[in-house]
Amino acid sequence: MRTLYARKYRMSHQGATTVTDKNFDTIYLVVGKWGRHGDVLSVYAISGELLAEIRQVGFGIFPRFNLYFKHRFIGKLRRYHFGKKDLLVVKELNWFVVGDIYSLNYRIFKGRTQIMQLHEVLLANGRFLQLKIDSVHHEPICLCIVAILNYFAQKPAGKVKKVYEINFNFD
Repeated sequence: MRTLYARKYRMSHQGATTVTDKNFDTIYLVVGKWGRHGDVLSVYAISGELLAEIRQVGFGIFPRFNLYFKHRFIGKLRRYHFGKKDLLVVKELNWFVVGDIYSLNYRIFKGRTQIMQLHEVLLANGRFLQLKIDSVHHEPICLCIVAILNYFAQKPAGKVKKVYEINFNFD
C-alpha cells in the first residue's frame, strides 16, 4: 500500500491542490470546483496527463456523481447519509465507501478487499488527509472520491450554531 497526503479542506475548493507521497514529492494535481450542476473535479498526473474526473450530476440530500477514468465513464457514485455515518456506492465498480463524516475516517472496499483507507493526520505543517491505497491504478479514482468526502466533511464544520440570548429588563 502506498501512502499519499493531501491538505484537508483544500481538495474541494476552487483552484488546484497537490497530492504528495510520504517524502512530500508531488505526485498528482487536483483541479476543479463544486457547487453547480456539471461542475468537474479532475485529477492530473504531475506530467500533465488527465487521469480521472468526477462530475456532479445530481443535487439534494443524496447527490450523484459520474466517475471517469482516462476519458472513459466507469461508474456512478451515489451517497447515502445516515446521520454521522456515510455510505457511498459505485455500483459499476462494486465499490463501497463506508465511514464517519466528522472524523474523516473512511474505507473503500471491493467485496471484502480493502482498496483504500483514509484518515486525518496532524503533521508539522498542518492538517492532512492520509490515504493508504492498495494499487497505483486505483489512486486517481480514490482521489476523486476523497475530494467528495472532503467536501461533505467541511459542510457540517462550516455551520456555526447561533446562540440567542433573551434579556428582560423589568424597570
